[in-house]
Amino acid sequence: MSYVHLFSAFTSHLEAIVTQGGYVFLFITTLLEGIPLVGMLVPGHVTIIIAGFLGNVGVLNIYWVAAIALVGAIAGDCVGFYLGRHYGIAFIDRLRPYFFITQAHIEKAQTLLSKHTGKAMIIGRFSPVTRALMPFLVGSSQTPSGRFWLFNVIGGIAWTGTSLFVGYVFGEGYGAAAEYLGTFTIFAVIASLVIIWGYYFINVRFHIFKKYELIVLILNLVALYFLSKTIQDAWAAHSFMANFDVYINGFIEAFNQTHHIVRPVALWVTNLGSTAIMAGLGIVGAIALAIRGRWRSVAIMILSLGSTAFALGTLKEFFLRARPLNALVTGLADPSFPSGHAGMAAAFFVIIAYLLIRRIKSVVAREIMIVICVLATLTIGLSRIVLNVHWASDVIAGWALGVFLATASILLVRYVTVLVIKKGSNEK
Repeated sequence: MSYVHLFSAFTSHLEAIVTQGGYVFLFITTLLEGIPLVGMLVPGHVTIIIAGFLGNVGVLNIYWVAAIALVGAIAGDCVGFYLGRHYGIAFIDRLRPYFFITQAHIEKAQTLLSKHTGKAMIIGRFSPVTRALMPFLVGSSQTPSGRFWLFNVIGGIAWTGTSLFVGYVFGEGYGAAAEYLGTFTIFAVIASLVIIWGYYFINVRFHIFKKYELIVLILNLVALYFLSKTIQDAWAAHSFMANFDVYINGFIEAFNQTHHIVRPVALWVTNLGSTAIMAGLGIVGAIALAIRGRWRSVAIMILSLGSTAFALGTLKEFFLRARPLNALVTGLADPSFPSGHAGMAAAFFVIIAYLLIRRIKSVVAREIMIVICVLATLTIGLSRIVLNVHWASDVIAGWALGVFLATASILLVRYVTVLVIKKGSNEK
């Protein structure tokens, strides 16, 4: 079965999948977030916000969402409380190295708890640091069960209600915004908010991202925006970039007729920056990095280029956009959107820049390296436009896709490997 058939089957059943599995997923995440250790890794808060949004737009029933989220939140804190009552603080001390809980996390929760149990339980729910620890610490103290249940219910209602309200209010403006900006752009905005929240959530709990990786995050969000706009345009019945594509195509055709030297140069660049060569350079680079024992860099390189190649093939088969009829290169059988050359070049040179500039001490040399990587990416993409084998929007989409997946790979691998390193050091 081709990619396009797989996507058609998935998208046609997407609402049913979310509807049938959404309630179960909501209950599990809200339940687990109140359990010590495990709750540190579960995004129950953002799940309730998304459920409130889906309840507003009619995908989920908002009353069922409210009831399930409330039951899950109260039940999760109940489990945490009785675990604390039965096992005591020694339980967390034994297991926290496996879940990356620091002494600072526990001290912050205990400080809040020592001031006022009721306020600590309610306020603690809204902090990503103390939410999963507070019920357990209350249980390990001498707090009576009746007092716990009172503030458990009050805190559960407050936390669930505010989270659902945020998601529901966001859903109120979704219809008008989607009609004005486009469905894919709205989803990109939602995804951006989730990415930003995830970056903040991870950094608050684990403090693993360096300052320069904030630039990686910004590039990721900018690329996601441009990718969503080009996909929205390719999906829409009336393309807003069609006139731009036709104008650029006609301008390049006229330009080539008067500047004959441009075509052979563009052909040389496009051959040098082919998807096969970019992939081959990536493999060679990964092998060289592996020989030097730089396994995190190897993972970034492989994940970035692999995910970009897969996404390019998937989008090409899904949209099946025809190439310009006046292409100067013949025999191209694959669809036009997005540009594979632009996508693979963007992914490859983003990773090269990320891996090299951190090791270059000279500021001037770092700036030169960045300029080289940017110019190489732009030149390869522009060569496809000069040869009229792609529309301009194909190349923009390819650039955006490559940058987005490369930066996402950097952040993901950074997160996973640092956690593994921390776990290994804690075990020692």
